[in-house]
Amino acid sequence: MHPRYPAAASPLTRILVAGQRRPAVVLAAFPTALYLALSDDDSGHADVLPVVTSDALMLPTAVRVAQPGPRDWGVAPGDVVTLGGDEIALPSHGIRLVRSWRPRRVSTGAAHPTDFDWEPLLAELGRGEGLTPRADDVLCGALLAARALGIAVPDAIPVDRTTSLSASLVVAAQAGYAVSSVVDHVTNAVAGSPDADRTRELVLAIGHTSGAGLLEGIELMQHIANCPLPEGIPS
Repeated sequence: MHPRYPAAASPLTRILVAGQRRPAVVLAAFPTALYLALSDDDSGHADVLPVVTSDALMLPTAVRVAQPGPRDWGVAPGDVVTLGGDEIALPSHGIRLVRSWRPRRVSTGAAHPTDFDWEPLLAELGRGEGLTPRADDVLCGALLAARALGIAVPDAIPVDRTTSLSASLVVAAQAGYAVSSVVDHVTNAVAGSPDADRTRELVLAIGHTSGAGLLEGIELMQHIANCPLPEGIPS
């Protein structure tokens, strides 16, 4: 019998593992993170479940394994595994959901009068290389900062234009969810806290270009809030 390892689920994605058993495709496997994709419709767009070690970047949608990395998941991109019944069945072991963890969320600020035009940012969605294209990181940062500043965010985002993983993170950001360091920086930056310089460096260290993209979006919304133009469009 294969060993089972305990893990904690995010409420944003627990439903992906809670139902009947079904196949999922491995998108990517790294020493501290495994990305699984499940498609429920004919659109070709998949739900993505990140599975990460306890010392990895804690994405708001992730299942968190109790052990730190590096980890041999025993799978490669393109392999098929099984999800269901609160368990992720890998070839050599299982990951069992035994508890939940609560992802961090940016607090909503008082309503701001700026009517920001989101279309230019939405038009760039999906542009850039990697699992999370740079334009998507910029959009995520802008969505999070807008929430904190009280600027209305778009009701609909065309996530079918980008990668499945990036789409899941954009949807999370639209609802205010992000990794802890990003939530902390948005909070500090909007409040003008002296800790903003420190948290900015933590965000900048995320990924190869993701941190810089997130900061670009956050700083864009700060500029808009402080120097609004008539149509809310940056110069």
